[in-house]
Amino acid sequence: MTDLAKSRPGWKKIFLLIVCLAGLAVSVCSYLGHYHFSLYQSEKMKMRSLERDFEKLQGKLQRAVSWYSSPEFYLELGRLRLLRAMAEIEFGQPEKSESYLGQASEALKRAIFLRPVDYAAFWELSKVYFLMNYPLPVYADKGRELCWEAINRAPHDEFLLSRTLVVFFEQWLLLSEQEKMKIQQVIKGQEAANPGFLDRFKRKWPGGQAEKEELASRLKELGF
Repeated sequence: MTDLAKSRPGWKKIFLLIVCLAGLAVSVCSYLGHYHFSLYQSEKMKMRSLERDFEKLQGKLQRAVSWYSSPEFYLELGRLRLLRAMAEIEFGQPEKSESYLGQASEALKRAIFLRPVDYAAFWELSKVYFLMNYPLPVYADKGRELCWEAINRAPHDEFLLSRTLVVFFEQWLLLSEQEKMKIQQVIKGQEAANPGFLDRFKRKWPGGQAEKEELASRLKELGF
């Protein structure tokens, strides 16, 4: 038996050991990531003030993603930062929201990179662009593009479509004729898949009589 033949069993053992150690490392990282994420979820349930508890909550999520790059973790991190930005806008300090919006964008883009088939991160990222330079709709076009990306991934999700339609109708004066035609086709497709969708949507439309009449006018423009 040659020296090469004698050495093969040893190399196989080393290779198997490396594979086992790699698998163990992944398992440990996954466990620690989910552990810190569960701590975050527990803290979030007890949260009294986002402004007061934000750094603590963000820290737990950052530890979770540092151990395990899960799209779920990055999605939640993006949502948390987006909520913080929205709080600053509600406090009347939109200029302070910009840094949180930028950080939310980073986390949500990472979630999209890791799981591009999921609509949720696209929908959340659209909100980031709608709020940038608030109250001016500077990035409204980009926000709507992301809404369409979300719809393309879940074309018959009634909850998602209802929320995106609210955005489209509220930004009606900014829409091109091509966008309006796309909205018409989406509503027709949803009606075919889920009969009664449009009636349910109209019943849930926020606001009083004037707002409902405005919605009716825009739906009429689409042929409904």
